[in-house]
Amino acid sequence: MTALRLRERIPVPEALRRVWDRMSPRERILTGAATCVVLVAAAWSLAWQPMQDGSLQMRRDLQRERAVLVAARAQTAEIAGLQRMAQSNFSGDPRLAIERVLGERGLKGALTSLEVKDSRTTITFTIIGFDALAKVDGLRVIDATLVSRIDPGTVRAEIALAR
Repeated sequence: MTALRLRERIPVPEALRRVWDRMSPRERILTGAATCVVLVAAAWSLAWQPMQDGSLQMRRDLQRERAVLVAARAQTAEIAGLQRMAQSNFSGDPRLAIERVLGERGLKGALTSLEVKDSRTTITFTIIGFDALAKVDGLRVIDATLVSRIDPGTVRAEIALAR
């Protein structure tokens, strides 16, 4: 395709055509080179530079995310090990463990009832300080009923425990 045909196909304002026609071949080459420089600079600033900045940021994020993943995997392995170790240390009968802890804490006298049914243990106290309620030999509280007493800071507690 010749320059004349190309000029006919691309809509260019008449004023720019007149200026182009008055230019010498040397001026046309310099104008074309300047236009190329401007286009390359625009492409660099609008496309290439943001891509490079984004790529650098993605690399930093990837390194940080990998470090977080390694830490999470280590914590998962540690938690699994602790669970295995904790489960192997429990005695078979929760009644014995509960009675032992109640005796150690001086709460056996406040015990109203201690019922073991399937995997649940229900303890009822007449009056007890709330700070004495805690995990015992792998047992966790799954249900509790607390009724406020007249004495400040004390409650009547019914606690269901399970493993």
